[in-house]
Amino acid sequence: MKTSSFKILVSTYLFISVSTMFGQTTEDPVSTNALPLSKLSISGNAYPVTAIGDVHKSFLVGYGISNGLQMELHGFYDTYLQTERFRTNLLGKVYLTEKLYLLSGLEVEVATESQELMEAPYRLGFVAGTGYDISDNFMVEMKSNVQLNKDAIGAFGEKLIEMPAVHTIGGKWRF
Repeated sequence: MKTSSFKILVSTYLFISVSTMFGQTTEDPVSTNALPLSKLSISGNAYPVTAIGDVHKSFLVGYGISNGLQMELHGFYDTYLQTERFRTNLLGKVYLTEKLYLLSGLEVEVATESQELMEAPYRLGFVAGTGYDISDNFMVEMKSNVQLNKDAIGAFGEKLIEMPAVHTIGGKWRF
């Protein structure tokens, strides 16, 4: 009896996996280089709700002012066990070469802790860094985010974890 239910479970899992894999739409790769004049790009993604109910979504709106200057608006929505967060930043990218760029801008993060809280805490930060477009589908960035205000908003949805100046190295792979 256990063997047949195991076979059904494995067969169902394989069917769902293969259906999902072949059901995806393919898109042409988008160049991460500076957008041409008056070129607007919009993208976003979301992750499935986790086992404990966390939700994570993001979007990116880019606008190429010229071949060497680009503006980007990023937005991130996250829920954790006790908080809900929305973080957004407005960044300017200046391309020094065809692939190397500098970026800077401002970031705001707002947290809603609970219904009893009258005023939502927020964090205001200055973002600066550099990035490199390795290919049309892969880029790396190094950024620093320094908090400008004194609000006690915590990291990862927790008030007790102080939000330090953040230095990150990250990459984005588009497929």
